[in-house]
Amino acid sequence: MSLFEFLMVLVSIIIGLGIAEVLTGVARTIRARSSVRYYTLHGVAVATVFVALVQQWWESWGLRDVPSWSFPALGVLLLGPISLFLMGHLLFPQNLEGADLEEYYFGAMRPVWLLSMVTLVGSTSFRPLFAGTPLLSPGNAASLVGLVIVGTLYASSRRRAHALLLPLLLASLIYDVLRWSPEIGG
Repeated sequence: MSLFEFLMVLVSIIIGLGIAEVLTGVARTIRARSSVRYYTLHGVAVATVFVALVQQWWESWGLRDVPSWSFPALGVLLLGPISLFLMGHLLFPQNLEGADLEEYYFGAMRPVWLLSMVTLVGSTSFRPLFAGTPLLSPGNAASLVGLVIVGTLYASSRRRAHALLLPLLLASLIYDVLRWSPEIGG
């Protein structure tokens, strides 16, 4: 087993648990569909966290050539998957029967955006701190834009800001993957 494989087992387990949280929340919502009041932005938030989890796993392939790791580097690397797992858990109310997802979104999502900031800080700073790449690089552009977006989502309770910025965040995640790592291999 290579060093990369050894470390990615832990990363993949945490990401897999996060994906399970999101999919379980979706399944619970479907089960309670007759009494749930849906909200489009909540659905966009769910899709965003799901895409971010898959993106974390997908882009971890780029770390396969890192020759050695320190425990602090592993800690920073785990910030993203752990934060995304927690976000996946917090996306859905504990009791979905009779839930109003618009009310839940604006009442309980602030910690999700704070965790999203942690995710973005960790993923944006990892390579500059531990691989010597510049912080202001084209590959980090989407993360830096995302940090501004989630900071605004965290600070604002304005519905119009969320309606504009959350789909933009999802689009920037998708753009990031399609632009910088559309395929892996070799």
